[in-house]
Amino acid sequence: MVAVQTLGVVSCLGGPMHYCGFAAEMLRDLFNESLNKLTPFVVRQAPYERNQQLTVRPEPVVGLNQRLFKVQKQNRLQLQWQLLYPESQGSKEDKLANLNKAISQFTEGRTKENQRFLVIGGDHSCAMGTWAGVLNAMQQSDKFGLIWLDAHMDAHTFTTSPSGNVHGMPVAALLGKADGKLAALYPSSRVVNVANLILIGIRNYEQEEYGLLKQAGVKIVFANQMNGIGSALIKAIDFLSQKCQTIGISIDLDVIDPTDAPGVETPVCGGIKAKELLAALSLIHRHPKVCGLEISEFTPEHDVNNLTLYLMKALIEAFYGEPERSPVSSKPNKFLGSISSGIKGKAVPSRYSCAKSKTVRSTE
Repeated sequence: MVAVQTLGVVSCLGGPMHYCGFAAEMLRDLFNESLNKLTPFVVRQAPYERNQQLTVRPEPVVGLNQRLFKVQKQNRLQLQWQLLYPESQGSKEDKLANLNKAISQFTEGRTKENQRFLVIGGDHSCAMGTWAGVLNAMQQSDKFGLIWLDAHMDAHTFTTSPSGNVHGMPVAALLGKADGKLAALYPSSRVVNVANLILIGIRNYEQEEYGLLKQAGVKIVFANQMNGIGSALIKAIDFLSQKCQTIGISIDLDVIDPTDAPGVETPVCGGIKAKELLAALSLIHRHPKVCGLEISEFTPEHDVNNLTLYLMKALIEAFYGEPERSPVSSKPNKFLGSISSGIKGKAVPSRYSCAKSKTVRSTE
């Protein structure tokens, strides 16, 4: 049995929604099979929303979805959970700063002990703590590489953000491009080397974000430039492995098409198909240089029949679990092409728009 140290960040302080902080508790109970027994699951009051709770009446996954999510048996993977809640006192900024510091302490400890980890948000602002902790643990922080799977660039600062929501800013902070207010939320003096960050699946952004990343020289793989997520992910891993000792993977669930993952904060149509992302994670199954996986932005009030919740579980199992049969992961990946193709986009696609999106882009 595989055991993975897992931190659940029970917070939506960085985003506009109220319930994304419940992801960790719901996922923990799903792994414990309470949802499989089809009993209602009631999330207790969050410390920052004293008068709110959410009741989910689960339904079984059937038909095609059942085949999609049947990755492995539950008893082959054990998540060893710690849940982290924001403080109940203080300003929003103080709560976020302290939360990110606590997250960083968890990942720093796991990295120093050479233990793979899993972080479940919450909104994507948790990434500031997750990867700052890894940077803090490394003797050579410039040897850390980060793969960022997201529909958005998340590279705003308080100066440029149209909404002021911090979940649209973690990339700027991780690159050391934060303004003073954002820098105060970031728990490290170390930053990600711009040459070691690759964004994949981007299809919705503001020009201010793109300008920051373009000036910095960050590699961006736009959604309409990918020849399959499996190819893009393998190329990114191979590219970073040449110069990085440690690699992290951060997944915002809105990178997936909302027909497969409706339960996200800021859905954008035209994303990666769930089946393709599951196959891609299986290709890099427990890659020796990947120190941890982060998944964020699950929003249960948008979910349909727990489709996104079950998908989160399947994504974790695809990367960390022990499938009964996994011949693909043991084969060489040379057929996927050179490491450089598909990494640098030559043409900048026009701003993506989609009438089907449930949440307007300004919430980022």
